[in-house]
Amino acid sequence: MVENSKQKSQEKDYKEIIASHSDVELKNVLKKRKLYRKEAAEFAINEAIRRGIIYSEQDLFAKEFQVEQEKFSIFPTVENEKTKAKYIKSIIRTLIVIGVIPLIYGGIQVFNLQSVESVLIFLFGAAWSISAFQFKRTQNSRLVYFLIFLTVLAIAFLIRYFLGLN
Repeated sequence: MVENSKQKSQEKDYKEIIASHSDVELKNVLKKRKLYRKEAAEFAINEAIRRGIIYSEQDLFAKEFQVEQEKFSIFPTVENEKTKAKYIKSIIRTLIVIGVIPLIYGGIQVFNLQSVESVLIFLFGAAWSISAFQFKRTQNSRLVYFLIFLTVLAIAFLIRYFLGLN
């Protein structure tokens, strides 16, 4: 019983959303109709026919409504600005956590008076964390380059460290 009411609610939602789209937005839905559920795509087609954007399903063969091929990308493009903002915030939180790890480790080693290397690890963690927090506030692209530079330094340090274990 619950599933049936949930299905009706979702059906009502996508119908309301598609019906509220402008003509330009509806054309974009038609271009990307393969990404939608079959029922939603069919509703969008019927809505476009009702509005006179297209006259039949045959019009979807026109170049204007051809499905755009997705390009291969390591990081897919996110069209929804709200989702894009969530992804960026999530990545920034990850960057902050990554910076806290050497900060804590270096702090513990400095407290135990281990070596100059522990001070450098602590300073590295501090620089990383401050840069990540600053990037969260300003989203300045120069800070990304600084974080990449710090990443290269960390990789060089790890290579030197692992080669020195033998």
